[in-house]
Amino acid sequence: MSDIKLVVCDLDGTLLNDEKMITPYTASVMKKVREMGIAVCLASGRDEQMMSIYEKQLGGCEYMLSDNGALVRSKERVIYCNFLEEEDVASLLTYLNGHQMTFMMYSAEVMYFSEGSEKLQKRINNYEALSQKVGCPVKLKVREFLRSGSAEGYKTAAKIVAYEENEAVMEAYKKFVDGLINVHHEPTGYGLLGAFQSRVSKKTALETIMQDMGIGKENVCVFGDYENDLSMFACADYRICMGNGVQALKDAASSVTLSNNDDGVARYLEKELGIMTK
Repeated sequence: MSDIKLVVCDLDGTLLNDEKMITPYTASVMKKVREMGIAVCLASGRDEQMMSIYEKQLGGCEYMLSDNGALVRSKERVIYCNFLEEEDVASLLTYLNGHQMTFMMYSAEVMYFSEGSEKLQKRINNYEALSQKVGCPVKLKVREFLRSGSAEGYKTAAKIVAYEENEAVMEAYKKFVDGLINVHHEPTGYGLLGAFQSRVSKKTALETIMQDMGIGKENVCVFGDYENDLSMFACADYRICMGNGVQALKDAASSVTLSNNDDGVARYLEKELGIMTK
């Protein structure tokens, strides 16, 4: 792997363990990777705000690929963004509100959560508590989206995520999204469905990063565990699936490493790059 110039890591189920933490061991290995002159990219379905504590834990990273690829940032510079069309946002919000579905909308400025959702409010509180615990305190910019509120005027929505346990309700929502020409849906985690601008994917975003760096797939190593990581595998010769990953990703992988709870990313990089840790 002497030709590796970019390491791309999904977060949930990959770099993070089931406690949503980066272990000190994994953090130390990732820092050594950067010291070797290899760029690190965190790639997630999460919003930038929800990724920030992990970037801080690593002492920074060269690229942040957020919202499943709707936004890419290099340091303080945005190199790619692809937001939902304003009229599509209005259609989605009108449907979700009309069917009393639970959702979060992530814009470039603020995160919105559906009115009265204790589950989402708890998720926000837990994240802020976690940021305190790891020594990287974050106060999220969040607003409650009122059911009676206007669905118009949202110009920088990167994604809208529906939370729904009722399969029939979710299937009906999928069909509605399928009817919007400029929108596509994709699972962004277990039990979550994200709606994005139709051209958004982790693959498209990663290609932008590769162009920014002037590198090819022989220089890229990608780690993932879930279906929304599959598109990135097309960009990399080194395609590493976690031991806890879905079968479709294992089938497409060049290697399978240990699970996220066993520091699979760090173990693989330590061995393949010859990293010495104490």
